Amino acid sequence: MKALALILMTTLAHAQWESLPPLPEPAGGFAAGCVNGKIIVTGGTNWRDGTKRWLDTVWQFDPATAQWTHGPSLPHPLAYGAFASDGARLYIAGGADGKLGRREVYALDADMKLKHLADLPQPLAFAAAVVDQGRLQVFGGTADPDDWSKVTTNLVQVDLAAGTAAAGAALKGLPHGLGLPAMTSVAGGWLTFTGAWFDAEKQVHNSDAAFAYDSKSAAWKKLASYPISSRGAVAVLLDDDHVYLAGGYGSDEQGFLTQAYIYEIKADRYLPAKPQPFAATSCLVKCGDRIYLLGGEDQKKHRTAACFRIRVSELLSSK
Repeated sequence: MKALALILMTTLAHAQWESLPPLPEPAGGFAAGCVNGKIIVTGGTNWRDGTKRWLDTVWQFDPATAQWTHGPSLPHPLAYGAFASDGARLYIAGGADGKLGRREVYALDADMKLKHLADLPQPLAFAAAVVDQGRLQVFGGTADPDDWSKVTTNLVQVDLAAGTAAAGAALKGLPHGLGLPAMTSVAGGWLTFTGAWFDAEKQVHNSDAAFAYDSKSAAWKKLASYPISSRGAVAVLLDDDHVYLAGGYGSDEQGFLTQAYIYEIKADRYLPAKPQPFAATSCLVKCGDRIYLLGGEDQKKHRTAACFRIRVSELLSSK
């Protein structure tokens, strides 16, 4: 295993992130996805003159022209929602608008048309989501965006055709909830890694826990722990057996992270991977044969507009 890790590290050292035109404005906490071959970024937050701003903007990036264009605004500011894309639409569930938590589940298509699909049973922020078997699977998060002591490991399943939401099988393997987990779909279900919660004294704790959910049996399985206890890491499926995980925030001493790993699903192990080009809780989107790294929180009370991309084949070139 050590030899394999050394080979991977040596090969990935030659992989390069390509710098792209930045987001039209710095942002973090937004929803993003690949829709009909283009990348859509919606909402989020940033800071100006020490004041936190909640965004209702929609931007579209065309990989063919490397240009950003402005889309219709959201009906209200929106950040920290759970989101996922099936290639045809970007789905956004819950989040917050700067004043209160939201329950709406939206779908945004390639024509930049926004549709209200459903409502969650209650407001939900700092959750994560995947699309699986015609449902948006929304995991973790808190009903009160201002109170992380209320994060859960609940699962809400949104039927995208019927426009209904119902409780799924909650994760029972932890004594606490999770906010900001890293989540990605895989064949037959999905995976979730890391996250954070507050204890009774409202002290934040990061997690290294990882779990797999099997859609057929509706059962959870514990996986090997992530190498770093962190929150705000991001995950993207590279192929049927490899997940790229990167960034996030570690301890206060570590701060924002660049470290990245490739998780091998069959072997249930992590190997060092090409790190992010900057330290942040960012956003990863797979579009075509590339992975896009978009903006994020790179300092406390600060957001970045930086964007990069790298070919999937470069991250997997040792295989």
